Amino acid sequence: MYGNDPMDLATDKIVTGIKELKEGLDPEIIAYWYKRVEDRAIETVPFHLKDKIHFEQNRLLWMKFKLHISKRAVPYIMQVIEDYIPLMPYTTGLYFRKIQHILTEEMDNEMR
Repeated sequence: MYGNDPMDLATDKIVTGIKELKEGLDPEIIAYWYKRVEDRAIETVPFHLKDKIHFEQNRLLWMKFKLHISKRAVPYIMQVIEDYIPLMPYTTGLYFRKIQHILTEEMDNEMR
């Protein structure tokens, strides 16, 4: 495809990196990981909390989700997200790190 020109190789590497970063923020990929987190969290929580976890994707703003989570289920959600982040594309992992940060802030605010 390219000759041995180092500029062509560098450009190709940058383009590939940007493409991978962009794909990690695809709403379908994020929805997939939300579903995986939701399903795994429901498997791990005690029985009385199973119906207290639900994620809902906004149909107009595809990157926006509503998290319906009992406060008692938050530690389980946080652990599942932590377990899945290494399996996610890099930018999807950053997105879910932000979710963890928001959940932590919300729990801290509730404690005050």
